[in-house]
Amino acid sequence: MTGFDEEAWSRLLEEARAGVRERERERELPHGLLRSALDLGLGRARVPREEGGLGWSLRETYSRLIDLAANDPHLAHIFRGHIVLLEEEDLFGDENARRRWRERAVNGDFIGNAQSERDGTTGASESTTALARDAEGGITVTGTKYYTTGSIYADWIDLSAKDGDDHVLIAVSTHQAGVSSVDDWDGFGQELTGSGTTIFDHAGVDPADIRVVDRASRPSQLRQALFQLVLLAVVAGIGEGALRETTAYVNQRKRLFGRPDAHEVREDPVVQQTLGHVSAAVFSARTLVVALAERWDGIVAAQRAGTAVDDEFRAGQLEVFRIQGVVIEQVLAALSEIFEVGGASQVTRSVGFDRFWRGARTIASHNPLRQRQRLIGAAELGVELGEKKAEADEAAAAVGEPAPVL
Repeated sequence: MTGFDEEAWSRLLEEARAGVRERERERELPHGLLRSALDLGLGRARVPREEGGLGWSLRETYSRLIDLAANDPHLAHIFRGHIVLLEEEDLFGDENARRRWRERAVNGDFIGNAQSERDGTTGASESTTALARDAEGGITVTGTKYYTTGSIYADWIDLSAKDGDDHVLIAVSTHQAGVSSVDDWDGFGQELTGSGTTIFDHAGVDPADIRVVDRASRPSQLRQALFQLVLLAVVAGIGEGALRETTAYVNQRKRLFGRPDAHEVREDPVVQQTLGHVSAAVFSARTLVVALAERWDGIVAAQRAGTAVDDEFRAGQLEVFRIQGVVIEQVLAALSEIFEVGGASQVTRSVGFDRFWRGARTIASHNPLRQRQRLIGAAELGVELGEKKAEADEAAAAVGEPAPVL
């Protein structure tokens, strides 16, 4: 059970790539592909081999995630909450929590994510999802979450809530009447991630699956860094997929805009230069994501050994936020640049090259780049952002997306 079937993995990637455009057109959620990925072990990638997992490093896990995103970015994005909750509980949970979540992963359970809430004005608001306790000590959660990536596929959902005056994170089983997810995400990209609405109506909560939120803590910094790194892995994978399909498109073309003489487009110097530039951007994106995953391998190892210090977590989180600008800006630019090689025929719906930009642009909007860069710049300058930043931090923590501690 602990081995990894490389041939089956290659078949899964090919199946995911071959059908992704049709699934997008038909809005067919990839339940079967997700189950195949879980059966191969992607959901238990970080569980030690001796306990039924694959024993992968974060470096390998994120590298494989890029591979998956290059073939179906929806499917890769779905794993965001799953990867992060398992890592957080395995590193910071007590022995019972560590064993419980490892067993769930090995048994094939999948974890979704449900943090954000909204109102009719701003699209986001302070959390109104709340825990309640009955006279017998039972605990339930009630509230509505939006942008709940992966939850429609999930056995467990990781969500934020209020517990009295405390902000908490809880994991709730979906195998109960009090949990329902709706596929009503209306974005122009990442349509198949199940990022719709999830409703919790007096859903039962195990007290062992409640964690208190502290945005300045090591668990929170790990959480935010790895959440963002999953998004960047998907963006990097989208870039690789676009490069592959653009190259195939060029290789079968015989006519070039402005050149009436018949020749192979692949021999044109401008086309070659364009694809060379795109290739460099895509390579850079993968390299940065994998390097930061390896950096977090070191931080995790130090935490396990009892030698980690707070500054390592803070620095590791900041480094992920720094590469966000490079990866997103380079890949989005490359996804526009690929249209320089094909003329008007490349923008037809039949070839579907727009899907790459739409997917990457949608992911990039999760954490607005200019806001993130402003925070990094303020940190570099030693500028205190004052009361407004404190208010923003409090609101962000309320929906389980704490602002970076810079």
